[in-house]
Amino acid sequence: MDYQQLLLALLPDLLVVVALFAALGVDYSRMRGSRLAERYQMACRISAAGLIAGLAVILVQLTQAWSFTALASMTDGQLELNTGTLTLKALLYAMGLGVLPLAKRDQITPQVSEYFALLLLATLGMGFVVTSRNLLGAFVALELVSLSLYAMTVLNQARRASAEAALKYLTFGAVSSGFLLFGLSYLYGATEQLDINQMTGLTDEPMLVLAYLLIFVGLGFKLALAPFHLWAPDVYQNAPTPVAGWIGSGSKIAAAALLIALLKPVSSTLKDALIPALAALAVLSMVVGNLGALRQTNLKRLLAYSAIANAGYLLVGVVAFSEPGNTSVIFYILVYSLASLGAFGVVAVLTDTLGRDAEISDFNGCWTKTPGLAVAFLVFVLSLAGIPPLAGFLGKFYLFYAAIGAEPGAASWNDGFYWLVAFALIMSVVSLYYYLRVLKAFLVAPSDDGKAASIAPIKIGWAAGVTLCLLAIAVLALGLWPEPLLNLLSD
Repeated sequence: MDYQQLLLALLPDLLVVVALFAALGVDYSRMRGSRLAERYQMACRISAAGLIAGLAVILVQLTQAWSFTALASMTDGQLELNTGTLTLKALLYAMGLGVLPLAKRDQITPQVSEYFALLLLATLGMGFVVTSRNLLGAFVALELVSLSLYAMTVLNQARRASAEAALKYLTFGAVSSGFLLFGLSYLYGATEQLDINQMTGLTDEPMLVLAYLLIFVGLGFKLALAPFHLWAPDVYQNAPTPVAGWIGSGSKIAAAALLIALLKPVSSTLKDALIPALAALAVLSMVVGNLGALRQTNLKRLLAYSAIANAGYLLVGVVAFSEPGNTSVIFYILVYSLASLGAFGVVAVLTDTLGRDAEISDFNGCWTKTPGLAVAFLVFVLSLAGIPPLAGFLGKFYLFYAAIGAEPGAASWNDGFYWLVAFALIMSVVSLYYYLRVLKAFLVAPSDDGKAASIAPIKIGWAAGVTLCLLAIAVLALGLWPEPLLNLLSD
């Protein structure tokens, strides 16, 4: 192996690693005695420079300045560097860049370098998860993401609830990692292959069925599928808001991409054996997520249950076991992640003025105080609800389209999952109730109880404002013109 060529293929990741160590050094350099704001600004700039540089190199790779075949050979086939995976990696870097300015809107820790270093480490791991086609490499990368997020959850040491949430997150995560590792080991034992691309025509052997069931448990935790969701409400509510947003977006993209990659070698016989389990997880997640969200009063906790429900919708596309279904799954998790990150970003900005976790009622009349943020939140929530012409609507449409077999190459009309799509549609209607309840608080000032709005007029930093604006534009643009992204993902 030519190590110079290998370094060239891994150049985006190396740039992020350099930025990681540079950001970590902020608190251990001559700036140690500087004010918190100065250290925050320096660490944020270093992190942003690393992600921008890495993103630029990925875009160069996407232009095929180097052929994809050459890129794959540089990594000895361990990484799959093509249009689809590089697009996902680029979007993860861009979203990680969007998380950076939201940190100052939530009290993280006096040791700011730790926060930014862990954020870069998590982003680095996500990039490796979506590109790795080696079972061991993908598992290590996914654990790198998980360990980083565990630590980020507890960074706000002033809150005991954060420590409790982090402990629950770590406990559930460790157990799920064990299940995932067992599943991957059984998969290796049955196929004698670590390279996912070398696995073909996997049949319904008992060991393979068991392997995939264990994998579903492990990745079900990462995706917050019911009944593996018990950690999600507490973590989303008590973690620093930018961290909760990153857990609900970037980590889910990585887990969904890995799930799709692992299911590609499945044959029709094994598919038939796995579909009942996937359908059951989808139904249970939609029920638990939507019904659980109905009675929530805390906004971040409501978004957690919304994430559980959306994970259930995601599996509707997975059960199609088709190329259109796989593309729809990746497209849906991307547009969901953009809307979710934007919603958490708005919450981070607004709760900064409250100095505490906010109940939904605390946002009453937000429109009159911060109309720009209210409009952005409207876009994000309506996309999560699947309202046209926003991206969330098209995401669900493509999922359901693939599930009923209306796309060539998908399941036949006779084998289409009409019942699952119908159930998902009913659950989508149920979700409108709690989404509209939140929007009512934001957009309609209370008039009969005389309670004043808790949110005071605030000045949004330019970086946070630009981030939220770009996320809202992306959600709207992908709803009106999704073809370029779909073409990239399908390659």
